[in-house]
Amino acid sequence: MSDLPITDEAAERFQGAALARIRRFLIVLGATGLLVCLVRFGWVVAAGFLLGSLVSYVNHIWLERVVAALGERITSGQSSERGGGIVTRAVLRYAFIALGAYVIFRVSMAALYGFLAGVCLTIAAVVCEAAVEIYAGLRRGL
Repeated sequence: MSDLPITDEAAERFQGAALARIRRFLIVLGATGLLVCLVRFGWVVAAGFLLGSLVSYVNHIWLERVVAALGERITSGQSSERGGGIVTRAVLRYAFIALGAYVIFRVSMAALYGFLAGVCLTIAAVVCEAAVEIYAGLRRGL
């Protein structure tokens, strides 16, 4: 273990920054994936990947908001948002992805492959965040 003393406040700040790190991972992985798609597969797959990456990023932000609103509604009961609105937004996230996939499927199958890879960036970003937290936990005892 490290000799660095870790306070509860430092651990709380580290954990509180997880969503911001995931958003940064989404951007970095999206840019890297876009370059790989352009070089390896061409502009059609890269265009699908770019659209999928954008959907993934927007979807992640919407998910953050839905979870925050739902948490506020459950914990305090003082939320100005109605429960039905929160659930509707959660369902619309999936409709947004399905619509994008359908439109791209109708245009180009190759672009659909790129789109599906881009939509999965959220999973890759969360895995990166998990690796950072495991590393920090082992290194500093968080």
